[in-house]
Amino acid sequence: MFENNRLIDNLVFLNESSKNESVIMNFYSWVHIIYGVIIFYGRKSEEEASYIINNTPMFTTPPKNFMEACMLGHEDEYYWGMVMSHGDRYFEKGFPRTAPNDYFEWEDSYIKDHNLERNTLVFND
Repeated sequence: MFENNRLIDNLVFLNESSKNESVIMNFYSWVHIIYGVIIFYGRKSEEEASYIINNTPMFTTPPKNFMEACMLGHEDEYYWGMVMSHGDRYFEKGFPRTAPNDYFEWEDSYIKDHNLERNTLVFND
């Protein structure tokens, strides 16, 4: 599935502008949920989803600082999965623009089934 062993959870970054603010990024869980979205909602095969993940730098290279982690979390996993599987205007191809009504139920189940972290970004201030 994932060829990169740098996909790990619990990456901690301090905000350089505000030293008492930090974010924990669960990068492995974030990538894994996007992988699931690509397959389930994007209707791609496991092979296609693996290819997308393994050949996209934002999924293979962990963030290096607070701002990079925040930028990755700026959009939800549904958005990233759909953009990566069908392009920026995926909603013009018959896919919902925002996560469907059943998305959070699906995500909860996916997280539990794959033993992932529930929150991909955790802010502390």
